[in-house]
Amino acid sequence: MLQSTDLETVLSGVELMEEKGKTSQLPDLFKCYLLHKELPHKKALYELLASISAKGAREAWMDLLSNQEFKDLKAQIVNVLWNTRLDFSGELAFFVALAVQLDYLGTLECLTLIEQMEGPFQEQQLLESELVLKEYVKNQPVDGDQKQQLIVSLVQHLEQLKMQEDDGLFFE
Repeated sequence: MLQSTDLETVLSGVELMEEKGKTSQLPDLFKCYLLHKELPHKKALYELLASISAKGAREAWMDLLSNQEFKDLKAQIVNVLWNTRLDFSGELAFFVALAVQLDYLGTLECLTLIEQMEGPFQEQQLLESELVLKEYVKNQPVDGDQKQQLIVSLVQHLEQLKMQEDDGLFFE
């Protein structure tokens, strides 16, 4: 139903998935989202993806990000993630590492997701994230490009998290 070109059929499929869908179907749902070119179809599937909050949803999303089949679509996946109600605080270091790997838009998506993380953060995650960013900055030319500016914003955000952690607000 979700692959149909008929909008009403897609909407019926979305309703069915909201009622009976399982997190194990996430890869297929994401494929359906990618398949559609028509905006109303795409929007309905995007909203469905962003609304998934069942037990195990966060793990299913992380599996999708690790799936080689979707390796070139990570920025699109992160775009959906920052519109979910899920908290990915436990994956801070993963998203920092992903931010330095992706292009400008992917880095922006990761930064937005990271800024929404509520914590608590483990000290190890903060240290790993800091190390990834230091390595990235050390190996990049200082040309002031847009991605570099986003990385600076990410460094500043991590510094704020570390200060909060030092105050005992976010340390687990």
